[in-house]
Amino acid sequence: MDLKNVDLNLLKVFDALRRKQSVTLAGDLMGLSQPAMSFALSKLRALFNDPLFVRTSKGMQPTTRALQIAEPVQRILELVSNEVLPSSDFVPAQSERKMVLCMSDIGEMVFLPRLMAVLNERAPGICIRTPALSAEGLEEGLGTGDVDAAIGYFPRLLNSSIRNRALYNHSFVCIVRQDHPTIGERMSAEQYQAAEHVAVQADGRGMGVLERELMMRDIKRRVRFTLSRFMGVPFLVAESDMIATVPLAVGRRFAEIARVRMVPLPWNIPGYDIHLHWHTRFHHDAANCWLRSTLIELVGDMPVRDPLDRSVE
Repeated sequence: MDLKNVDLNLLKVFDALRRKQSVTLAGDLMGLSQPAMSFALSKLRALFNDPLFVRTSKGMQPTTRALQIAEPVQRILELVSNEVLPSSDFVPAQSERKMVLCMSDIGEMVFLPRLMAVLNERAPGICIRTPALSAEGLEEGLGTGDVDAAIGYFPRLLNSSIRNRALYNHSFVCIVRQDHPTIGERMSAEQYQAAEHVAVQADGRGMGVLERELMMRDIKRRVRFTLSRFMGVPFLVAESDMIATVPLAVGRRFAEIARVRMVPLPWNIPGYDIHLHWHTRFHHDAANCWLRSTLIELVGDMPVRDPLDRSVE
């Protein structure tokens, strides 16, 4: 193969086909029509003297040769994008970019109001979207650039291709209604296990950590309501004698918007680290760098220690 015959745009077409496994979807990603993509694929096949992608019932599947060159091609594109042609024209105050952040409803409650204030001041034209993605979808989205960054507890993302930075540790706290008849500033282990609970369904992420810790201590809860999201929790607690165990930042936010107050757990239960995640491909991207530094700055301004500041026996 003669290097002079290699067109960088053909490598981009190859990478798009590898990721989307569809000529049409890859064309949408590249901004090319289906005939243009088909023509580019024919040039790729001639260049590598291999079909590269074969149409099957599961889409355009890569051949053995395509699998062999997939990682080197991706490294070449990343090197050119990040090191040879780094983006330097991102101006936050003038940008109208649509950025995608993936986070749980906890993140939306805690981070988005703070981020909105910063955007209004520094980047009023930037829009934020927070899609709900599976762990697999999130990993793929970070790799393709469809997701700019993710904030939360995502153990699956702690691998070599996804970069991360620990932001803070989420500890746990109980919330009860402000005028709870039996629970005062502290709660005993007996009161915790005798009370009816509002629980958020463990999804293998943050609340899964709580479930495992309770199970290890043989602590049983009388769960009356199990919700799929956090937003309904404070309103059920405020109107009943039920209690709920939630991450500290969530408890603090709930105490601001509903008639509930925070009470320390009767046990020292370890929390979990919240990470900021982004893909290596976009480590040097100017817009991504600005977004990451802004989110890190927001965490620096957040109170992340327990405001109750009471140790438990």
